[in-house]
Amino acid sequence: MKVNVVSSKLIKPCTPTPPNLNKYKLSFADERAPTINVGVVLIYPPSSNIQKHRLEESLAKILPEFYVLAGRYVKNDYVVDCGDQGVEFIEAEAVEVELVDLLEIKEAGLLNDLLPSKFYQVAKSSEDPLLSIQITELKPCGGLVISVSVCHRIFDTSSLGTFVAAWSNATNDNNHSIGIFPSFESPSLFPGTNPDQDSSPIRTTYDPNIVVKRFSFDKDAIAILRSKLSQGTKQSTRISRVRLVCAVVAKALIGVDRAKHGGESRSCLMSQAVNMRARTIPPLQKHSCGNLILLSPTPCFISPAETTNNNNNNNSDVVIGIEQQLVDILGDALDKTIADCAEMFSPGRWRGVMMGPLEDMYGKLMSGEVSYSIMFSDWSKFGFYEADFGWGKPVGAGIGTVPVENIVILMDNKEGDGIDAWVRLNRNDVPLFEQDHGIKLYTI
Repeated sequence: MKVNVVSSKLIKPCTPTPPNLNKYKLSFADERAPTINVGVVLIYPPSSNIQKHRLEESLAKILPEFYVLAGRYVKNDYVVDCGDQGVEFIEAEAVEVELVDLLEIKEAGLLNDLLPSKFYQVAKSSEDPLLSIQITELKPCGGLVISVSVCHRIFDTSSLGTFVAAWSNATNDNNHSIGIFPSFESPSLFPGTNPDQDSSPIRTTYDPNIVVKRFSFDKDAIAILRSKLSQGTKQSTRISRVRLVCAVVAKALIGVDRAKHGGESRSCLMSQAVNMRARTIPPLQKHSCGNLILLSPTPCFISPAETTNNNNNNNSDVVIGIEQQLVDILGDALDKTIADCAEMFSPGRWRGVMMGPLEDMYGKLMSGEVSYSIMFSDWSKFGFYEADFGWGKPVGAGIGTVPVENIVILMDNKEGDGIDAWVRLNRNDVPLFEQDHGIKLYTI
């Protein structure tokens, strides 16, 4: 994709950060977050209401509330120097790209040129911005792409959603009354410990042979899955769209691993990222920023007879049986983690609640009790498709290259009734994954 950078500058808060806020100490969870960037790509159609200059003005206006993002990370001290150094703001032009071309992209790496910072280019210098924004005009049609990338050490994706919502509201004349006030309370609730070395248990690598592909489950596929999987599951509540899709994707990934290991079924560890904010007692503030997620890991073993990944295996009863097992496994693990969240503020509990799943995951992988892991991260509730800067909501959304091994990111579709699953795969494994019965049957 040919993208030309027109300008690049640093945008600083419109008012200085008070001296008492000049040092932001990372929380316990921040210290253990992976050293990657979290980014989202929002695609807008042509509109006579587009006013790019308003984006820069409104960004400076909201940065005093998001003062941490305008600072710089001091790696050895696990501190952000909040000296108003500024946010990177890039304007660019895509001279040969039409809107329809972007909407049809199913490989995340093809969106990399629209992101201000690649996911594998992370705050290696104390001068690197923590937040980078790229505004790309699609010259052939007049559409616009707004991409935001933030350091995961500082923000999780829910926090990124809070920032995007605040920025879009501040830009949109019709939304000025909608106030979003971020909270940076997590370091006081969960103080950091200044670990001697990087303590993130999540492995990150950049490999050009790895792709992240989008598989879309529309509302009809979700309805069929819910009807079939609700009949045999032990879950008493309505099965969410995300859990249905996770079960289908997990079954396909397990089948790929078995095919690569000569038909041997290996134990895997499935992990779900769980947002703590509304689940603690008392609940954290809605717009609490930082890393406020727990991992919900659970071992999984599907027998060889069940995981046969064969084009001729169209025994839908067997397939549904596997997916029902996975729905139950994921649901039980999630229920346990949610119950743990409720105990977070019980005396002496929070560190064990946070570290227990991480130690469990790391221990099982290092001991060989499980052979590989699959991680699910649900972005569907973070409101990216609601980001109206004054010229309408996005008609498409995506991500860039993700260097976390075996991760699946789940986003809303534009209509809000389906799920787009972005799945990280080795290029050689893509045909195996795409030939899975459930993937062929339920994705478009």
